Amino acid sequence: MSSAASSALASLYNNASPSHLANTPQTAANLDNMFLTLLTTELKNQDPTNPVDSTSMLAQQAQFESLSQMQDLNTNISALIALQGVSQATGLIGMTIVGTSNGTAVTGQVAGIQFVNGTPVLQVNPGGGSTTTVPVQLSNVSSVY
Repeated sequence: MSSAASSALASLYNNASPSHLANTPQTAANLDNMFLTLLTTELKNQDPTNPVDSTSMLAQQAQFESLSQMQDLNTNISALIALQGVSQATGLIGMTIVGTSNGTAVTGQVAGIQFVNGTPVLQVNPGGGSTTTVPVQLSNVSSVY
């Protein structure tokens, strides 16, 4: 390995302290760019009589790209699931449901929704004319009518 490639590797290792890492967000795109910079530096400065095996480097690049795509897919699926929950909860406003809240059976009209840690929770009015509501998770609704 040439001295330029060695110094590029050394700078990556030497900057791995918490004070340096906080300044550079480690996103998949940043890691991808760092890998490409390292790859091109090593290829530019390799010994012509003893070339580096580029097959393993390209395989690592493919793994980085696959990881990046899986992270993006996971983010998109999580957002889709959250939107689906909001849509289901808002669709139940004004309807009567049967469910449980803290192990207690609840039957009543859904007066609204409230978000708890980003998750929609139905606010059910079990007493008809009462203004008191009981929180019911979507997963605890057994029937809707």
